[in-house]
Amino acid sequence: MGKENSLKTQKEKGYSLLELLVILGIIGILLSLLFVGFSYVQEKQNTKQALIEMAVLQTGIIAYEAEFGNYPNCPEKICTPGECLFLSMLGFHNAEGNLELPPYPTTLPVELFGFDQNKLDAAEIPELSHNDGDSLKLWLSQTLEQDPSFLDPWGNEYQYEYPRQDDAGGYRIYSLGPDGKTGDQFSKDDLFPN
Repeated sequence: MGKENSLKTQKEKGYSLLELLVILGIIGILLSLLFVGFSYVQEKQNTKQALIEMAVLQTGIIAYEAEFGNYPNCPEKICTPGECLFLSMLGFHNAEGNLELPPYPTTLPVELFGFDQNKLDAAEIPELSHNDGDSLKLWLSQTLEQDPSFLDPWGNEYQYEYPRQDDAGGYRIYSLGPDGKTGDQFSKDDLFPN
């Protein structure tokens, strides 16, 4: 009888290896469900944020066109379309596509994109011409502590076309989506504003 009681007390003191493996398996399944659910919610949140940011950019482009009679452009093709849009919305590009120094007032609340307008001190803007636009972009990236472009929630530059590549009138703005690519195979996740 003494041996039976000591075996029972030893068994009651801890979990068996099988019981521990079952518990770890259940915890693993629960964590994977949580991760899948979180990534789904995060993706939906990123999509909504991108659509809101594109609507804000559209508002800024429309305000720019109403004020200057033309959409943001860079006729000398020195800037990329994204840089042109960024410089125009921050007030550094005028209606002719030339640099405007000091900048005129912005056409949209750039704070929504994480840019601090107060960091832009007109007294510190480098002396330059449009042919020397790289120094302005370098100064902007150092001052704002990020690239001079509007980035979507996935870290890709918003695509801005003016004139449009499909020869339709007006401008077009869109996001490349989570994969950061466009084209026949990759355009399924591209986001266009409503």
